[in-house]
Amino acid sequence: MKLEFRHAPFADLGLRELHDMLWLRNEVFVVGQKITCEAEVDGRDPECVHVWGTNEQGRVVATARVFLDSDPVKVGRVAVARDLQRGGVGSQLMEAVHAVIGDRPAALSAQAYLRTWYTRMGWTAVGEEYDEAEIPHIWMVRPAPATLPR
Repeated sequence: MKLEFRHAPFADLGLRELHDMLWLRNEVFVVGQKITCEAEVDGRDPECVHVWGTNEQGRVVATARVFLDSDPVKVGRVAVARDLQRGGVGSQLMEAVHAVIGDRPAALSAQAYLRTWYTRMGWTAVGEEYDEAEIPHIWMVRPAPATLPR
């Protein structure tokens, strides 16, 4: 599937872009995974650079937020439209996220069932699984590419 990826700080998002990303996150996390909207809408979006992918019809089908001012950079709210999951869209999204992160080390709280998927993209699990929003998660880190073994 051919997708177009863009990224922008919160202040530069258009209303339609913001709406569509929040709608997608609601569909994936609140409707699909039964996470309460209190946990999803946490007031931290203005601190982030948002990454999103649209299909040829302009539908937002993938999104993530990146806290570039954190050390390490933090990635969160990685979401792919439910009808497109397991079709490579998430991998394309994470490639776009990696481009935004650049050569900085990064961390994320991954849903535990996605550990192997993130590992294939250069992330490493750290510590034990824990519950977040009543879903098993694992902390994962991605070292700066210059420190990765060749």
